[in-house]
Amino acid sequence: MHELAAPRGKAYLRDCVRYLGIAVATAPLGALAGRARERERLHAFASVVSVVPPLVATVLAARAEARYGATPGKRSHGLQVTAAGGGSAGTGRCLLRNIAKIAVPWQLGHMATIAGVFGGIERRDPLAVAITVAAYALPAVMVTCVVTGSGRAIHDRIAGTAVRPAGLSDRRAGVAPPAR
Repeated sequence: MHELAAPRGKAYLRDCVRYLGIAVATAPLGALAGRARERERLHAFASVVSVVPPLVATVLAARAEARYGATPGKRSHGLQVTAAGGGSAGTGRCLLRNIAKIAVPWQLGHMATIAGVFGGIERRDPLAVAITVAAYALPAVMVTCVVTGSGRAIHDRIAGTAVRPAGLSDRRAGVAPPAR
C-alpha cells in the first residue's frame, strides 16, 4: 500500500463531511421537487438541481487547493497538492483536478440514482446501465490508483498534480526541479 494512501483517505473523508453539508443545504429544493405532479417535470428538476452540490464542492475544493495548497482535510493530515514537477499547482490544475475528483463521480452517482428512480435500469436503458456501471467503477479505480503504485490518482494524472506531505521539498520528494 502506498505510504500516503491512509492519510489521503482520512483527509478525503474529512472533506466529504463538509460536502455532505452542501448536499444537506439543498434539501429544501428536494422538498419543492416532491410537490411536482408531472413525472417529466420532476425528472427535469431533479436532473438540474442535482448538479448544484457537486459544482459547489468542486469550486470550494479547487479554491482551497489553489490558495492554500490543500483542502481543510488535507491540511489537517499534513498533505499538500503541488504540480507534478514541483511548485504550486495553480488555479487551472486545481480546478481540473477537482472536476475529475469530485464533480464527475458525484454527478455520475446522481445520474445513476435518477435513472434508477425513473425506471431506466428496469427498462435496461443502455445509457442508464452505462452511467450506473461508471458510477461504481470510477471511484473503485480512483481508490485503487491511490493505494497502489506511485499513489497518484486519476485526477492527479489528468491535472498534472501530486499530493505530498506538507513542507516536503521537491528534492526530498524525488522530483526533479523544473527546467529553467
